[in-house]
Amino acid sequence: MPLTIARAHVDLLKEHGHNCWPEEACALLVGEAVSETEAHVSRIVLSDNIAVNKKRFFEIDPGVRIRLEKELRETKKETIVGIFHSHPNGSAIPSRTDAKMVIERQFFWLIAALEQGQVSDLKVYKPTDTGKFSAVSLNIVNEKQSHV
Repeated sequence: MPLTIARAHVDLLKEHGHNCWPEEACALLVGEAVSETEAHVSRIVLSDNIAVNKKRFFEIDPGVRIRLEKELRETKKETIVGIFHSHPNGSAIPSRTDAKMVIERQFFWLIAALEQGQVSDLKVYKPTDTGKFSAVSLNIVNEKQSHV
């Protein structure tokens, strides 16, 4: 059950994490949900973190999400397949706070660990029905190999 993403998109997310550090970075992953357990990311929509305490939490700007959802309804070619956020000076493992934030269980959660503003680890998860997360394989491809 992989999440496939282009190396250029990973580089963009790493740069976003670096630029937001020491605060949490966040973004929406857009693409094609092949199945409940597999998706291909075709683009990244970066968001400002509008959480009150940006060093410990993230909140995607609702304006970014609403504009994106309107666009996706019109094109019907893509959908939101997941979210990205960073854990500054933390691990790339979902936190208890992350588990409490899950609304859309179909979304993949791509989490980056940042040390001194640099991504040290990147992992992806899917929320489970039990309020936990299960690890998912991350397939980083070159543009030419991308399915999206």
